[in-house]
Amino acid sequence: EAELPAARGPLQMQGTDVREGDVIVAVNGRKANAVTDISELLRGTAGQQTLLELARAGSSKREVVVPVDANREADLRYQDWVQGRREKVEAAGNGRIGYLHLRAMGPNDIANFVREFYGQFDRDALVIDVRRNRGGNIDSWVIEKLLRRAWAFSAPPQGEPYPNMQQTFRGHLAVL
Repeated sequence: EAELPAARGPLQMQGTDVREGDVIVAVNGRKANAVTDISELLRGTAGQQTLLELARAGSSKREVVVPVDANREADLRYQDWVQGRREKVEAAGNGRIGYLHLRAMGPNDIANFVREFYGQFDRDALVIDVRRNRGGNIDSWVIEKLLRRAWAFSAPPQGEPYPNMQQTFRGHLAVL
C-alpha cells in the first residue's frame, strides 16, 4: 500500500527496480532453471541481502532484495487478498462503496480499522468483512464508531452543510 511503505513486499521496496514481467534468472548466482521451484533457491535467505539476476525485455539486470520469512509472506498475501476484495467492491460500486476487512479484534487492530474506516467514511455504503476473523475484544469499540450519528448540521452561506459529528458514516452497512 502506498500509505505504508514498510508494509511493502521485498520487490516493491524503495530503490528496487523489479517490474511485472521481469523474469528471475538466478538467485545468488544459482540458475533458476536448474531447480523445480524457485523457493529452493530462496530457502534460508529471509532477512539477508539476496542478489537477483533478472531478464527484462532482452536485457539483464541485477537487484539486491531482502526476502521475508513465512510469517511476513503470509501477511503480504493477506494484504494482497484484502486489496483485491477492495478493488472489486470499488469497481462494482463505481467508487461509491467502500470495503474493509477486520482480520482480528485485538488492540493492535484498532489502527488498521481507523486507517481503513476513516479513509472511506464518506462513501454511500461500506462492506465490512469479518470472515476469517481471528477474534479479540474490540468489537464494541468498532460498533460504537459505526453507530455514531450526526444530530445537527451547520449550513454556511456558501458551501455544503456539514454534520456536527465529523467523520460520521451516514451510508448503508453490510457485514459479511
